[in-house]
Amino acid sequence: MNFVVKYLFLFLSLLLLSSCSSLPKTDAPVVDIVDKSGSSAGTTTSHKPAVSNPIVVAGLQKQAKQLNHTGESAKAAAILERAIRIQPRNPGLWHQLAQVRFTQKQYRQAESLALRSNQYASRAPDIRRANWLLITSARAETGDSKGAREARKQADKLGSR
Repeated sequence: MNFVVKYLFLFLSLLLLSSCSSLPKTDAPVVDIVDKSGSSAGTTTSHKPAVSNPIVVAGLQKQAKQLNHTGESAKAAAILERAIRIQPRNPGLWHQLAQVRFTQKQYRQAESLALRSNQYASRAPDIRRANWLLITSARAETGDSKGAREARKQADKLGSR
């Protein structure tokens, strides 16, 4: 009987010791985001977004708007993508990125981004209407006149706000 107790004690001790050891924790890898326009000024290191900070996002939106108006649409798009990583459900960010893609003549992507914006804009009829108008223009640019008419009908349903 004493023999069984010794082995049971040994087994429990080993079990306890093995539960104390663990593998070291690893952090998520850091990804480099490179500005596709070729300038090194756009190279940043991306970390997990901290807290959804509306002040930071508003600043990024303003900066992107200025860059897009000065013809630096690639930088504007990169900044908006960063803002979307911070607030992925913000329909205004998706709409603004859709506008940038439209100015870049990337009409199919502009349409797709505007549709994504509409997914998050259930409480923002003005943004939904602006998205449908952008989709109308994007479809017209790609020669989809029937799709453009359908998108215009959706915009008209939302009225002129």
